[in-house]
Amino acid sequence: MLLDSIPRPTSNIHPMTRPPISDFQTPVSPVSTNGRFSGNSGTAYVDDPRTLTDIYGSETDVVLSRVISENIRSQKYISMMPPDKQLFAAQLRRRQLQKQLPLHDLHPKFCCSLTENELFKFQKFCNKRRLKAAGVGRIMEVKEAANFRCHRCIKNINAGGFCVAADHFGSGSGWHPGCFTCATCNELLVDMIYFCRNEEIYCERHYADTIYPRCAACDEIILAREYTQAEKQTWHVEHFCCWNCDAPLAGQRYIAKDSNPFCMICFDTLYSKSCNTCGKTITADSPGLSHGDFHWHACPHCFSCHGCSRNLINQQFLLKEGQLFCSIDCKQRNAITWSQNGIQNLHIH
Repeated sequence: MLLDSIPRPTSNIHPMTRPPISDFQTPVSPVSTNGRFSGNSGTAYVDDPRTLTDIYGSETDVVLSRVISENIRSQKYISMMPPDKQLFAAQLRRRQLQKQLPLHDLHPKFCCSLTENELFKFQKFCNKRRLKAAGVGRIMEVKEAANFRCHRCIKNINAGGFCVAADHFGSGSGWHPGCFTCATCNELLVDMIYFCRNEEIYCERHYADTIYPRCAACDEIILAREYTQAEKQTWHVEHFCCWNCDAPLAGQRYIAKDSNPFCMICFDTLYSKSCNTCGKTITADSPGLSHGDFHWHACPHCFSCHGCSRNLINQQFLLKEGQLFCSIDCKQRNAITWSQNGIQNLHIH
């Protein structure tokens, strides 16, 4: 049987700039907090007529015009369903809209806090998206002489059938209705609203993700020059905090538990084990060894024979009632009754 070391997923984060800065260097915001524009979304939904009235304008007319028209159609459709199905149908469309068209991507009103420079970037992003990327798919009947391949699956779209056309791709491109999906999440595009980039179509969320990183905490795109990369995700510097105490972790060591970051102190308090020999905590900075429900510091003092104090690291050992022995003879000399636990091998990982 192997004695395994206690897992230590300690990592160093790298506050990133373009280009990246050195390890353990905490980024400093170039703009004072007095220059920030704060939004307050409260509980808002993109299919709520009041929300659409607030943000409707030329910068989002293609997208929101489509949502407004489809809201009316979907409400009529849902009203024809059995009463016990109406709430589910309405919630399903709302969830898809929230996922594919997050409000904080559509209008700065729903962003938590933007500096003046970030607001300028956001507006530039919206204008470029409106002019070059946003569109609505159109259902077309394929004429007999117009057979062509689906842009997604590359299979033929047969004459007499139907396809979805996207104006940004020209008249020679089309999709099977079931293939008109986001290139990232592969989900059907709600209300056939698409955003094109690099010859692919996306939902708005994943279109934005191809241009800017997205904060794992607030879900907004990161427009700041400096941000943090950790656990294969990106974060606003101020949002990368300990999951337990909210202490800032930018430039600090941390431990991830269930994909959530913890400062070293909180991790030790919540998850670290006590040494079976000395009774002290095996901190994240200390190498540890475990065997079943027993834990030790990986040091000659703690992981040693109870009888003769011999260092047992990388040695054969016996474990009896939580006490370590180097051999049966040593155990017997200490008047402890032996039962067949077998000699076990220890390996430090």
